[in-house]
Amino acid sequence: MTLVRLIVLAGLLLAASPAPAAAAAEPFDDYREVYRDLVQQHSSAIVTVKFVMSVTNSGNEQRIEDRTQAVMVSADGLLVVPERAVSIDFSKLGAATPGQASPVAKSSDFRVRLADSEDWLPADLVTRDAELGLAWLRLRDPAGKLGFVDLSQGIKAEPGMVFFSLLRTSDEWGGVSVFRPGLVLGETRSPTYRLMVDGVPGIAFSHDGKPMGYVDIDLAAMSRQGGTGLGLDLADLVLRMTPVDKVAAATAQAARLPVAGAVE
Repeated sequence: MTLVRLIVLAGLLLAASPAPAAAAAEPFDDYREVYRDLVQQHSSAIVTVKFVMSVTNSGNEQRIEDRTQAVMVSADGLLVVPERAVSIDFSKLGAATPGQASPVAKSSDFRVRLADSEDWLPADLVTRDAELGLAWLRLRDPAGKLGFVDLSQGIKAEPGMVFFSLLRTSDEWGGVSVFRPGLVLGETRSPTYRLMVDGVPGIAFSHDGKPMGYVDIDLAAMSRQGGTGLGLDLADLVLRMTPVDKVAAATAQAARLPVAGAVE
């Protein structure tokens, strides 16, 4: 598990540099209005999820409590989280040892804390999509009006576009909303179509609050890069963005499913 944490941290540090303002269609010299609009529109939909991840290695189990960011995507409590928060197959990360089974991590005991709340509400796994790197949870007993991001109202992301990620801090910082600018660096169709970006994991918004896609780390791709030489070819050190239309289509399918229970 330590290896995965180091990989994730390295990816975040390399990818977290702010996007240059001049790359936007219209230059942004002051982000105050963008910040205010994003917080007003979507801060209630950005929530914290904590879970217990069980890592099994050679018959030994280690249980670790962890957290991740999530986005509410329906009024009845459907959430999108990165699939790596639900299940990790270490063999796909190059962690296999000849003659031994690779470690496997599976999560359970999902709890969600909504914005402006001190309570942790139980949630259940609905489904996950390994290709997209996404998973969906559902609040067990949602109550009241829930803020959510309508993925059907998204816009197409293209290389050269600036986007903004809205996040929620930990308790140490008061659980407040922060945002980070990002930049779409390019696009690839290997092995499937996705955008290569500089930014942080989470839902990506345009400057006027339209969802553009979901940004995350590709752990398997990072583990294959090696990085042993001195040439320092950094072109592949990017995050991936799944276009919003793919996220919306997968979410629409997940919304029709019952909860799946434990991770298989």
